[in-house]
Amino acid sequence: MHLAIIFVFSCSALYWLFQLYSLVRTSLEIPRLEDFNYNGPERFPLISVIITACNEAESIEEAVKSRLEDDYPALEILLIDDRSTDATPEIVDKLAAADPRVRAIHITELPHGWLGKVHAMNRGVQEARGEWLLFSDADVYVKPGTLKQLMARCETEKLEHVAIIPGFYSANFFVDAAVSVFLRVLLAVGRPYKINDEKSRAAGGAGAFNLVKRSAYEKTKGFPRLKLEIIDDVTLGQMLKASGAKTCAVSGRGFVGVRWYTTLKGMVDGAGRAGAAALGNYNAFRLGAVGLIGFVIDMMPFLVLFPLGIPYLPYFGIIVIATGITASITSNRMLDLPLLPGVMLPVGHVIVLLTNLWGAVKFFKNNGIVWRGTFYSKKELKEGRRFQYLPLTGKLRFRRSR
Repeated sequence: MHLAIIFVFSCSALYWLFQLYSLVRTSLEIPRLEDFNYNGPERFPLISVIITACNEAESIEEAVKSRLEDDYPALEILLIDDRSTDATPEIVDKLAAADPRVRAIHITELPHGWLGKVHAMNRGVQEARGEWLLFSDADVYVKPGTLKQLMARCETEKLEHVAIIPGFYSANFFVDAAVSVFLRVLLAVGRPYKINDEKSRAAGGAGAFNLVKRSAYEKTKGFPRLKLEIIDDVTLGQMLKASGAKTCAVSGRGFVGVRWYTTLKGMVDGAGRAGAAALGNYNAFRLGAVGLIGFVIDMMPFLVLFPLGIPYLPYFGIIVIATGITASITSNRMLDLPLLPGVMLPVGHVIVLLTNLWGAVKFFKNNGIVWRGTFYSKKELKEGRRFQYLPLTGKLRFRRSR
């Protein structure tokens, strides 16, 4: 029994050390938008901002207005209303009528075999005129001047894809605690500091701000290749890197902000759906098992603080807990999240465990997921899977369409 405890604790210690290592490297090595200097490029290529929205009446108007304050001179904003049933269509039309840079596009029917969001982004690409395509969500706020600074960097370094890691607005203590866990793990495992390394398999994207040069996008099979991929932002980045695009991750704290989840229910539903795709690979039992194992690994340093009859182990537990707290502080500082919810590790991890278990139960019960009012079966989701887990070596490959 003691050997089993020591083994699990050792795995936990190595995992937390890996997280800290990856997060520190990310915080030190990825470019920060705040450090970019705009020196005035000779030209301003047209940027088409493609914003998809489904029932986003609470946030879309304010968020779009923040983008319209930008003085970038070659800008069009495509607002794609994807079958909304609230006031989103009226708000989209009002924004388009008030500013010639905005175009309203309404989708009333979803073709069979497509996720609604991916189909909306594909429609945006078809309607866009820009040399650059910026895929973004309806709840993202962008500081004026961001596009000039970023485009100057793209032109100088010949970048073809930039994923901006945004800052996240606080919701409440429990949501922030869980979001801190989700994002910390995503950052650590995704290794953003390696994304611009052509020899690395690390690749990524950001649903809040995925900037892609159209010529690079057209070298891929585009969104028709990803039409049933829930993790569309990261998989688009993988597909671009596999095609040879020069890609980069950038910290956008202070310039790009997003309201990810505002309520605990919304987080449980959204993160549970993403967990079914990313962790469970559309297998409810796998999602539940991964959630439980991950929880034990994460919380093992706390468990060894109890008297288990193993000399000195509680002292090592304290060291690993300090490592975890340091990793969480590093992550939350990068993401502009409050520090207190991040360092309350047991609270966040319990919520994440319950979220994964709830996601597994829902997926098992429905044998699929419901997203934007449409049901997708387990069979079609697995057949449409394009996201790739990233071993440390080898090349990204995309299998042929079925």
